[in-house]
Amino acid sequence: MVNDQFKCHLKSYPQDNYLEYVKNIIDSEQTILNIFNDYQGQQEEFQEYIKTKILNNPQQLEENLQQTYQQWNQQFKISLTRKEIFTLIILMYYGLLERDFSMGGFYIINMKSIRQSQNYLSQQKLKCIKNYIKLFYIYKDTIQNQSVVFSKNSVNKDEFLGKYENSNYQNIDFEFTKLKNEDHKNSTVVDFADQNIGGLVLDTRNCAQEEIVMLIFPEAIVSMIFIPQMTEIEAVLIENLKKYSNYTGYEQTFQSFPPQDLNESYNLLAIDAKPFYSENQFTEENIYRELIKSYAGFELSIKNQPNCYISTGRWGCGIFRGDPILKTLIQFLSFAIAINQVKPINQKIIINCVTDQQLFSFGKQLEEQLKQKGIQLNLINLKKAISYLQNYQLQALNQNEYIKINTIYEILTEDIPQIEEKVQDNKDQIQFQDAQENQRIIDQSQEVPQNQIEPRSEPQDPQNNKTNFKKGTQLIVAIVAISIIGYKVKKFLQK
Repeated sequence: MVNDQFKCHLKSYPQDNYLEYVKNIIDSEQTILNIFNDYQGQQEEFQEYIKTKILNNPQQLEENLQQTYQQWNQQFKISLTRKEIFTLIILMYYGLLERDFSMGGFYIINMKSIRQSQNYLSQQKLKCIKNYIKLFYIYKDTIQNQSVVFSKNSVNKDEFLGKYENSNYQNIDFEFTKLKNEDHKNSTVVDFADQNIGGLVLDTRNCAQEEIVMLIFPEAIVSMIFIPQMTEIEAVLIENLKKYSNYTGYEQTFQSFPPQDLNESYNLLAIDAKPFYSENQFTEENIYRELIKSYAGFELSIKNQPNCYISTGRWGCGIFRGDPILKTLIQFLSFAIAINQVKPINQKIIINCVTDQQLFSFGKQLEEQLKQKGIQLNLINLKKAISYLQNYQLQALNQNEYIKINTIYEILTEDIPQIEEKVQDNKDQIQFQDAQENQRIIDQSQEVPQNQIEPRSEPQDPQNNKTNFKKGTQLIVAIVAISIIGYKVKKFLQK
């Protein structure tokens, strides 16, 4: 829910001669004067377009802002045209928005810092914004009425518990690559987000994964205007984005350059991992937290964009210090539960390892072993593998890494149909034996001569009474043990 403090307003509005105030700001801004050097005459046309078509009606701009907040608060979903988004970006670029809220480098809505800073990273960030402004203006007649949809999913913990318990035997399709999340065209790109959506995209010093995807998909930046901090059960999806920049590098080596075209569309899925600087990530509570967070995102993406594969990777495994294999298994499991619930026709989750050769090798070996056995990765085995990995870490088992990884392979490549067949065979055998025993008792009773049946019942054998009592006690103990196990599982999932 957006509170009044978080809401943005037009800076210095209302005031007399407000339009003149805006025109003076546009004319005096030097950083944008060189973006049309290769398009003769377009600089003057561009500035006139901004003055007369974008920022010409401040009252309407203010009303549109407040309507955006109202709609988000009511529906947690809003559709904006690319022209409306461009207008918001222009307001941010010229520093024409303000609000009574600040959080350090997060939720910055004024691009003044990166415009005025002379450091290398700020200049690269500014290049991405200028690429966007230039390309939108050039192609505005084609793209300005296209819509970008922002939506949020909130998952009820009790409902997720039921889905977790009732989801069984769900196979999933997956792939491991050395690419980046955004390299897969027409996909849902996972943003390794901060809980404050947008992260530090408009500060002058930071440029990790979230900042990069916000810069190359700059229409997503406007989410910082109306989407407040996410809770642990929420995820945000932004649909139908264009990529306005390409790049190389990371953090201080980040370098941007224009794209070849604007033909492809992408979705951006913001899910924030929990940082584990000192806390143990293998506890039941922390595993469950990451399960429900990633499920919130995957369910939202599969429902809204069922034909777009989910392109993710080392979620929370950088400065947040997540274990890459654990985080991969958690994402696989939450994806499997989402598939089981939504039931799309065709879906895949892609794990992009980039430079993590160890994770890539793990994935390729898993793919090969499953292929050799002719089976798919299954939800049941994922639950078992996470449980094994958790116990391995918490109990500090004296096994080397090779044994641990091979045990995970064995668990993940277990053939579920064969296991079920064995269980059914055992059930059939028990039923057959019970039927034989019942028939034997019937036959014996029919063989007893009528004249040997006493008119009164004989006292029961004390030894038989003890045997029956013992069997009854064992049955009660077994029932109690099963109940305790079920209770422990449920308590874990309710945390």
